Amino acid sequence: MTGQPRRSRPSWAGVRAVSFDLGGTLVRPEAQPTTGQVAELLGISLAEARTLMEQKAKRRRISPADLAGEVAADFQRPDLVGSLTSVLERARHRASEPDVYDDVRPTLAALREQGLALFAMTNSLGSSIPEHAPAAFRDLTQVIYSAETGAVKPERAAFAAVESASGLSPHELLHVGNSLRADVDGATAAGWHTAWLNRTRADIAVPSDTVCLHSLTTLPLLLSAVPTPVATRNSEAR
Repeated sequence: MTGQPRRSRPSWAGVRAVSFDLGGTLVRPEAQPTTGQVAELLGISLAEARTLMEQKAKRRRISPADLAGEVAADFQRPDLVGSLTSVLERARHRASEPDVYDDVRPTLAALREQGLALFAMTNSLGSSIPEHAPAAFRDLTQVIYSAETGAVKPERAAFAAVESASGLSPHELLHVGNSLRADVDGATAAGWHTAWLNRTRADIAVPSDTVCLHSLTTLPLLLSAVPTPVATRNSEAR
């Protein structure tokens, strides 16, 4: 990365579990995100729609139809219930069959072989939580949804949920994500190790203690020098 000092190996000797963001990190984003589609239907800005979704859907479980009804009622647009429901149902279907990046399955499998517990932490809509765990995530110990914890990244409580699930302390956890604010800043503030996944190779400065990755395949190599950790308390709970 231009302007960034070359780092040899990160100081991850105490890492016993890795947490990943989902959208943009493990899962390919849509051409037009669900929130953008909602914004277009309501005639509001993307920023307004993001705030709306964070308040309405990212902190609780809710069905696509119920969320569509609530949003339509808030904007006094009962005529949009059907269109909003369709958008949200499509999002739920995509979440049940996620389009993961090519480097995801081999990376997760390699990390599991190294003895690490693996988690995903996402701010996805509560209306998009799949009924069954997707096969693409079979190597994950657990997927933690903001709609189930009531906390969204970068809030401290979001990271505390992974600490509770893993039985580990902040210094034993590494978080990998593509958002500097939600992932890097949130994990750093929580006292975790951090890695920023910069798939587009954007020329953006990152904190000196954050590792910049261009592919997930680098992770097993960076963690290979770390002693094999003792299995976490909940590592068998799949």
